[in-house]
Amino acid sequence: MKKTIFALLLTALATASCWKGDLLPSSDQDRRVVDGLTAVAGDEEVTLSWIMEEGWTPTDFIVIYTGNGDPVKVLTGGQNPYTVKNLVNDLKYTFNVQAVYGEKISGQKSVTATPKTTRIAVTDLAADGGKKSAVLTWTKPDERLTSYKLSYGVEGAAETQTVNIDKDSTSCTLTGLTDDLMYIFTIVAVYPNGESLPCSAKAMPSSIIPYFISTDAAAVGQKINFRFNREGYPNATDVKWTFPDGTVIAKDEIDAALYSKGTQTVVLSAKINGNDKQWSIALSIREYVIWCDNFEVVSGYNGFKGSCPVFSPDGKTLYDITFNKASVLYAFDLATGEPKWSYRPDVNTGSYNPLTVNPISGDIYYGTTTAGQFYCIKDDGTLRWTYTGLGSMQSVAPAVSKDGSKVFAIDAAGKVVALNAADGTEIWTYAAGAKGASMLVNGSELVVAPTTKDLVFLNAGTGALIASIAASEFGANRTDIAGMAVAADKNTAYLPCNSGKLVSIDLKNHVILGSITVTCGTETANNLYEPVVAPNGNVFVGSKNSFVYCIKGDLSEVLWGYCHLAVGTNNAYNYSHPCVDAAGNFYISSGQVINSNFVFSSTGTVVEQWTYGTSANQKQMGGNNYLDGILYSAFIGGGSENGILVGRYVGGENATGWCRHGGDICGSCCVK
Repeated sequence: MKKTIFALLLTALATASCWKGDLLPSSDQDRRVVDGLTAVAGDEEVTLSWIMEEGWTPTDFIVIYTGNGDPVKVLTGGQNPYTVKNLVNDLKYTFNVQAVYGEKISGQKSVTATPKTTRIAVTDLAADGGKKSAVLTWTKPDERLTSYKLSYGVEGAAETQTVNIDKDSTSCTLTGLTDDLMYIFTIVAVYPNGESLPCSAKAMPSSIIPYFISTDAAAVGQKINFRFNREGYPNATDVKWTFPDGTVIAKDEIDAALYSKGTQTVVLSAKINGNDKQWSIALSIREYVIWCDNFEVVSGYNGFKGSCPVFSPDGKTLYDITFNKASVLYAFDLATGEPKWSYRPDVNTGSYNPLTVNPISGDIYYGTTTAGQFYCIKDDGTLRWTYTGLGSMQSVAPAVSKDGSKVFAIDAAGKVVALNAADGTEIWTYAAGAKGASMLVNGSELVVAPTTKDLVFLNAGTGALIASIAASEFGANRTDIAGMAVAADKNTAYLPCNSGKLVSIDLKNHVILGSITVTCGTETANNLYEPVVAPNGNVFVGSKNSFVYCIKGDLSEVLWGYCHLAVGTNNAYNYSHPCVDAAGNFYISSGQVINSNFVFSSTGTVVEQWTYGTSANQKQMGGNNYLDGILYSAFIGGGSENGILVGRYVGGENATGWCRHGGDICGSCCVK
């Protein structure tokens, strides 16, 4: 009777193939079990295979498997290998296999496997709305797919449309959409064995430009203007800009910077007609605002010496001039960091003359060291006029009147000239007797400090002598090509001299206010170069030796000094032109051994120090300037290696007053 019941059960199993519950008798441990059981996972299936020892001939095999539910039992019908189908992908299964010997069943062998899909889905569908259209892009997920199926419709609406897309496509443009409605796009990859999981993206078609940016390429720390198109979307709400570091700013218009180089994405989001809308803005961020060493060479190398970078009146263009035989004026676009144009005189000539920009017209002025050429170049890089009445212009920077109508220059022999800024015609001349150390415009007066002769106050309109201060009163020669700085009162000027002397002058009363011989410990400063005045009135200056100094504004004491090289080392801060920001941090570059660039706190702590390049030829002889948190520096080069012009983000905000070379971003050397 027992044999008959078991036979009926096997017949039922062969017909139904699987069942639940314990319907089989217990296994007979004397019967041989299967050997070498393996499991190969597939897509929603697992293929089992095994071997039997020779001499054993089971009548069938039983597979019992479990996943996350009750065990399932299957008779294979003698199949080996055997594929278990209709499984759940990514779920781990345990498979037990037993051999059937008529009425007896062997012990079991076990194996585990996890089925995985071979229908790889699209994972990076992106949608960008246009005028009554949308552009979809994605990456092909697998070569085995046969096509794509794309469905789309307005978010929240029941109606959708479906299109089939060729297997080799990675983009699709949909037209005939309705502007200012949010659409959902869903793409499915189709394979011979079925469809992949879906991937979706949203986009809102629109004929309105959603935002405006000042540039899509900037440097680390360089400000970019972002503006939402409020005119196009007057009823939009929740306007937000999300930056890569997670910062979120909820304003229609902002000026903001990014601080990591490479491609950076800013996301603009807003709620339009009740729908959330996003736009991704890709920006290319470079490390430096400017990095250039590609300058025209006549002999050996070219770089910057005795000059200083200056800016156009709108702060969008930087100018500087090379010195070694090819005195080429270069203009750099600060938005891109690339050269805009260059101007080269017809003759080979050097330049040892800081350039000046007219803050009204934007014209650029500079002189050369041979042939007595003094140039006025328009802001498009073309020549406006040339003045030939001067000798070598190895002298201090030109100066410009506040209204931009006059430009003043002094040559290496001490000839002072006032020129009509419009056409270069001579208005008047004055013989100062020695090359210019410093010069500035003070309203109706021109202040000229020659290196070895009397400091004079001239009528800016006529050139007539108003007053003078005898050279002997300074106690030292004035440092050549140095320049003056002016305090916030617009009356106290600071004049740097040789032998470590710094002198202050009362511009109104034409007298010396005070002086100090600058020392730090037992070390007396060497030649001092152009100082800068901090917002709190302190004066910061670099010396030809290896010291920088912070001096109290009344010249009563040296507040602190710093030496980064061996005491007595020369040529450290020649023509370095320090800068200061609104917090009183000082910026300066050294020109000895290899450039060392510093940020000092107002109390003399080194906040940051760094070096450009790796060569000892890259020394600071071409000055520094500072604008919008960027420090611009020019290096001389040497041998066969050109100098470097570089702009690097250092932070901080612009100080007011005489915080940089020439008193303003143009280097106009004009007080009022």
